[in-house]
Amino acid sequence: MDALTNWIAENPVVTTWITIISLVGVVITIIALILQIKDKKKRAIYYTINSTVLVDNEVSRIDGIKILFHDKVIKTVVVSKIKLWNGGNEILETSDFYPSYELSIKVPQNEKILAAIVNEETDETCKVNVQNSTQVENVRRIDFYCLEPRQGATITIYHTNIDEKGTEVIGKIKGGKVLNRSVEMIIEDGEMCMATGSHKIYFGGLVRPYIRLARNFSEMFGISVVKTKKKKK
Repeated sequence: MDALTNWIAENPVVTTWITIISLVGVVITIIALILQIKDKKKRAIYYTINSTVLVDNEVSRIDGIKILFHDKVIKTVVVSKIKLWNGGNEILETSDFYPSYELSIKVPQNEKILAAIVNEETDETCKVNVQNSTQVENVRRIDFYCLEPRQGATITIYHTNIDEKGTEVIGKIKGGKVLNRSVEMIIEDGEMCMATGSHKIYFGGLVRPYIRLARNFSEMFGISVVKTKKKKK
């Protein structure tokens, strides 16, 4: 055994080949793990929220200012842009959610959702719609026909909740989850950018050749690259 060890140590070519074979083995193992993760069935709705306070409590206290919604006084007005998409690798339909736990937008119990508008869809076949007529003032249900992987929509809601953490997308998917993703990789006008709840970082045209590679890499970590188009009026 010692003789073999000494022989290997005295032959740099053999040592080099052993090192190369070891590295190849590590690379193959990593690739196998990546493929296993990628092929694993996953059901998930991901979303991000970006909120802007239009009227806060201080403004509503100014003498002479009164804000009415359907003849009822409200003290705050907030607009939130919600981007949601199928972050899994299976097609999702409305029926994939448990009854009474459908995909919905929710604000705290003592707040109100005033209105909701679907601004954009990744594809017309998604047919995303938000219920605006409901007896529950702090919840709006989101309906859709189907969402293929990476398909989704941008929804704008007007509400009274000034605490962004209290505004959320909820629901229970059969065998899946609805998750808040604070970082989103998107493509706007041919440029890739990283978007958080309130900021966007543009990477410019230098990364265009790597967009496809970045899309595949980001999906492994639950970050989807979504290309949207405006919904027809």
